[in-house]
Amino acid sequence: MNAFEIDRSWIRKAFLEFVQIDSPSLCEGKMANRLQAELENLGFSVYEDGAGVKLGGQTGNLIAHLDGDSSRPALFLAAHMDTVQPGVGIRPKVDEQDVVWSDHSTILGADDKAGVTAILAAVKAVVESNAPHGPIEVIFTIAEEMGLQGAKHLEYDKVKARAGLSLDSSGPLGSLVVAAPTQVRWEAQVFGKSAHAGVEPENGISAIKVAAQAVARMPHGRIDKQTTVNVGSFVGEGPTNVVRDRVQLVGEARSLHPDRLSGVMDEIRTAFVTTAESLGARAEFSAAKMYDGFHFDEDNPVRQRVEAAILQAGYRPNPIQSGGGSDANMYTANGLTAVNIGIGYEQIHSTQEHVSLRDIEGAAEVAAAFLTLL
Repeated sequence: MNAFEIDRSWIRKAFLEFVQIDSPSLCEGKMANRLQAELENLGFSVYEDGAGVKLGGQTGNLIAHLDGDSSRPALFLAAHMDTVQPGVGIRPKVDEQDVVWSDHSTILGADDKAGVTAILAAVKAVVESNAPHGPIEVIFTIAEEMGLQGAKHLEYDKVKARAGLSLDSSGPLGSLVVAAPTQVRWEAQVFGKSAHAGVEPENGISAIKVAAQAVARMPHGRIDKQTTVNVGSFVGEGPTNVVRDRVQLVGEARSLHPDRLSGVMDEIRTAFVTTAESLGARAEFSAAKMYDGFHFDEDNPVRQRVEAAILQAGYRPNPIQSGGGSDANMYTANGLTAVNIGIGYEQIHSTQEHVSLRDIEGAAEVAAAFLTLL
């Protein structure tokens, strides 16, 4: 049995207030101020790092610490403060089943203010119940929706806990992400030859045509169960009477298997370079790793602790492999073992985004159990 009780009415009030605090990426200042006050009221000391200065944002990441029994493990809970657009002027609505929606002109912001709310509800329950616990840290990041930039620039030397729980995944309560992919961002530029499109098109080399043929030849979409490739931008803008001599494409590739990802990237590069050469054009290709993937085996002690917390909260653990990245990727790459869990929000990044208040409560129960397990 849990020695604490989650405050349902507080969750409802806090979540509805949090989603109405505008916090698109790099504009999280008001949200950070509110969360710092909430944490300090619970007895935490709160530190703002320099990530906001480096990224040009209103605030840095928040790293909060609460003392505990040093014979127990130090643990952290993590979520991000920023939201995607359209995320300004959110007006939440609660239906008859206690599911929260926006008015459909904006996103809701449950990603990840549901996680933020659950974390605060969990530590509130632990503190107010005097439940035994070790040192607790809370990490609230900025700019997660910009490619995990807040977590990338987190001052990791300020984080003392080595293991934690991230509350930032879709999926029902009980889901835990035990594997996530490495992501690479790539860019291709194709150079052709300009000419008058109506007078002498045969003297030109269309970079658009060359690039289109390269895209048709490259791996694209779902490659296998663990690997995906996408073209996110294809720009060759210009007047209609000129054969376009330059095109820029930007895309990504992800895989749970680094060797497979490396092979796919070679195939993409080859498609652009050889296609361009065969048609008298030239291609430049570059790629950069955005973040590393991870895999937690069944005997991983943090995974085992998360599964035990899920069971204690009354849910069935459901280990899953994810095709998406999260701050957990950055934490793990920097020496912190972070397991991301499903907290029930659905249709994120859309105006149909919604979440059940009961699921936020359930996520808080899991987080509180995670902090207090022997």
